[in-house]
Amino acid sequence: MKRQLSLKLFISISFLILAMVIIVTYSFLSAHFFFRGMDNIIASNLEKAGYSFIHSRTNNTQNTVTHFNHYTITYDWQQLPNSIRKEFEQPPQRVNVLYKIDTSSWFERPDVIHFIMRLQIDDEDFFIYQSMTKELASEIVVKNIKESMNTLFFISVSILFLIAFFIWLLLKRIAQPVYQLNQWTHQLDSHSLTHDIPDFSYPELNEMARVIQCSLSSVQESLKREERFLSYASHELRTPISIIRNNIELLNKLKHTSITLNESKLTQIIKRIDRASLTMKHLSETLLWLSRDITEPLPKQEVDLELLVKQTNSEMVYLLNNKVIDLTLLTQSHPLYLAEIPARIILGNLIRNAFQHTTQGQISIQQSNNTVIIINPTSTEDPNPDLGFGLGLQLTKQLADKLGWSYKVSHSNNIYRVEVKF
Repeated sequence: MKRQLSLKLFISISFLILAMVIIVTYSFLSAHFFFRGMDNIIASNLEKAGYSFIHSRTNNTQNTVTHFNHYTITYDWQQLPNSIRKEFEQPPQRVNVLYKIDTSSWFERPDVIHFIMRLQIDDEDFFIYQSMTKELASEIVVKNIKESMNTLFFISVSILFLIAFFIWLLLKRIAQPVYQLNQWTHQLDSHSLTHDIPDFSYPELNEMARVIQCSLSSVQESLKREERFLSYASHELRTPISIIRNNIELLNKLKHTSITLNESKLTQIIKRIDRASLTMKHLSETLLWLSRDITEPLPKQEVDLELLVKQTNSEMVYLLNNKVIDLTLLTQSHPLYLAEIPARIILGNLIRNAFQHTTQGQISIQQSNNTVIIINPTSTEDPNPDLGFGLGLQLTKQLADKLGWSYKVSHSNNIYRVEVKF
């Protein structure tokens, strides 16, 4: 796989390349204008020499080559050296412009430099030139040039190191919060997701941390809802599954023990199986509705609360087998328009928990109008600790809160009392 370049290294290299390009460019510009200034000085000297020559000559020298103060002056282009004339196809037409002839290449010191100007002074047109070699150059000028170039090199290198140091400080300032953000994201778990987000110095990083926390919190909440759904489903589906299994076993027994099946018994068995399967179907829909936090309400229908309590009690009464229990069931007919499946789940949980966690004594189930009260004694030693007592009450409370039903629980003197108003 292609090795990826880290963001820190990429930014460092990019800044360094940019800094080097800028420094090299300005270094060349500085050197260019330095030599441009030197050329201007030479051009000024050539022009002054031309004026001095015109005003100091004593005879006509237009047909000769004159050497004047280290300068060569001539009126005839053909009298110039071949080394100069071969650089031009024809004599320079521009007046008072310096031409510099240097045959050396880049980064190579020239052996000789020719300077030539075409001057027009007092209606006279002539050429003046000077050839400069290392031997003829002034020691002061050579020294100044060398010092200037050394200074330029020192400044360029210093600026490069200063920019590199600045880049290092900048990346350190940026990289530290990014590193902290990276460490924080790796340490996130279900517990730390509830804590406040640390300050990562920059609004963009803080916003990114907030987005990460919200996303992970959403995922965590989804996982919790799925776990609750699985727990509730495994807890609530046990009863209808048991009913279906028991009735199928009863059906098989009747089939093997009787020549002809009793029609009424067969009908009762089929109805119980059908009711249990419908309960499983509606139970699954209700649990999905609860776990997915759907805002749409569950379908409602008219239900007689007395009949619902009696049906649930008859489905759970097998839990009292082999127990010394005095069961009191007081009900009265009261039709209600409500979501039947959540009401059945709540009643089933409360009655099942009362039957499961009571070993002896009196259990009272009272239904009056829209209120159901269940009272049962509790034991300090629970014979069935893994039957889901807490899980059933947790589901009951969630359903009651979401549907707006009143749900009250009290526990005193080993008496457990729960009241639900549908």
